[in-house]
Amino acid sequence: MKRYGPLIVVPGALAIGDPGRHHLRLTPDAVLFREGTQNRGIVPWNQVERVVLDVPVTRFRLPGLVSTVVIGALTFLALADLGMDPEDGTVDVVIDGEATTAPLSRHHVGGYWAPTIDGAHRLLQHLIDHPEQRSLLTRPEPLIDVAARLARSSATGPSGS
Repeated sequence: MKRYGPLIVVPGALAIGDPGRHHLRLTPDAVLFREGTQNRGIVPWNQVERVVLDVPVTRFRLPGLVSTVVIGALTFLALADLGMDPEDGTVDVVIDGEATTAPLSRHHVGGYWAPTIDGAHRLLQHLIDHPEQRSLLTRPEPLIDVAARLARSSATGPSGS
């Protein structure tokens, strides 16, 4: 299972958010609003104008690693589950000119590295603007690599420094 920031490869699609909870599932034909395995809405790509993730971000490069280590250590010391699940963020989707907000579950406590969110936004807008590229969503592993390149380019700035 390949993951980068909020993006994760699932069978035949690319998910945004935690696929076990609230997430978007991107297929070549549509954007699916999901809660675990349950569909909560399906929107054809030709109706989607914009997708904006609103989740906590951090400038720290490896936020999931740190939160996992810290929570693991605290859980070990407390000898109990601390119940520290990540709070949901939201996703705003503009559909035929009308904004819709839905919950978006995160993979870990703490924020996502800010450039991964920028890379995800840039990839999403590219899929909206270039319908011929959506067929890549059937095998989304390379799209994760594209989002990672976009994130790194936004982290270094336009001059590449």
